[in-house]
Amino acid sequence: MTSTRSRLLRLSSHAVRGGVHLVLGGIIAAGYVVLGAGLVQLARSAPAVPLGLTAVLTAIAVPLALVPPLLAPVRDVNVAAARSLLDVDLAGPTAELTWDDRLRSAGFFVAHLIVGAFAVVALLSGIPFAVGLVGWAAGARGDGFQISAPAIGLWGVPLAVLILLVLPVLAVLGRALMRALAMPLLGPSASAREQAERHERLVLAERNRIARELHDGVGHALAITTMQASVAEASLGRDDAAARAALAEIARVGRSAMADLDRSLAVLREEKRDTAPPAPQPTLADLPGLRSSAHLAGHELRLSGDPGDLTGLDDLLSRECYQVIAEAVVNAQRHGSGPIDLSWHRGDGTVTLEVSNAVGPAGPAAAGGGRGLIGMRERAALVGATLEAGADGDRWRVVLTVSGVER
Repeated sequence: MTSTRSRLLRLSSHAVRGGVHLVLGGIIAAGYVVLGAGLVQLARSAPAVPLGLTAVLTAIAVPLALVPPLLAPVRDVNVAAARSLLDVDLAGPTAELTWDDRLRSAGFFVAHLIVGAFAVVALLSGIPFAVGLVGWAAGARGDGFQISAPAIGLWGVPLAVLILLVLPVLAVLGRALMRALAMPLLGPSASAREQAERHERLVLAERNRIARELHDGVGHALAITTMQASVAEASLGRDDAAARAALAEIARVGRSAMADLDRSLAVLREEKRDTAPPAPQPTLADLPGLRSSAHLAGHELRLSGDPGDLTGLDDLLSRECYQVIAEAVVNAQRHGSGPIDLSWHRGDGTVTLEVSNAVGPAGPAAAGGGRGLIGMRERAALVGATLEAGADGDRWRVVLTVSGVER
């Protein structure tokens, strides 16, 4: 019962507000009708009214009637009316309108006038007609009832009720028509929508990039810090030098993570800094440095490849590939067991890098699942590389292949 009542109230609200919107269009249309009728009357009054005067008045009146629909203030009024009376989610005033915007706005203006004119005609004819039918049925006599409706007796009452019910239905239908026209005619143009979608894709890509940076920076730092803390705890009292080295590595990784986090937060806050530029990001040439970090965490990282094959690459390509391989190495330390093998080869316009390790007790799913693999694939796709990751027997392999690399 409550839902039915709420629907009826909502339909009533739509009918009233839609009717107001249509009546406003009908009132403006009446002004255009009066103007047109006046010009026609002037033309018919010749030669009593000089034809030159009629031409001058027409030349003044026609532009005054045709120009307003193209103006920004009229569009803003149409947008405000559509938002408040038609419940259409339209943007506010546009700083700069193109001719496409103006023509589409003029099209909505004309449609509003036409639909509104029909609504006003239906209202001004329907209500007097219904009253006339009721008057004849009640036995009233008079020229007013005779003009407004025929004398059909008691049948006039249900017919009058039907007419009064049809009027709000017409208001709802007219409102629906104007709502359907509002977005394509008052909303952004196709180029503006395409630009907005492009901007949204860029924002999403930037958010994904920041998520990758946070995962690779802070996430890696937490993983390495946890492993180094375990090493330091196990070394206390037995190997103070190893404990001090692990604590030093924790401090270094923490400082690096804080710097990464600060850069990411600066991007989120859209900060513009005039300070010194950030420290250079590691590239593939820095891969050998992963061995010492893995050793401090108690893992053996075995390298295989010519260090010269990792130099001379595009900076963006080299940075993103480094992050992919670093992520694979950290995952191997967290989820694998035994030594970790990192190899690379360059030739025939490609660079192939591979990280492999024995699958840990948790199994391949733990070694390769989570957000890390998603970020690795996104980074690889960013630079046009391909990434393969999965179990190969009792080992987990991550293979990154970069094509189109010049020697």
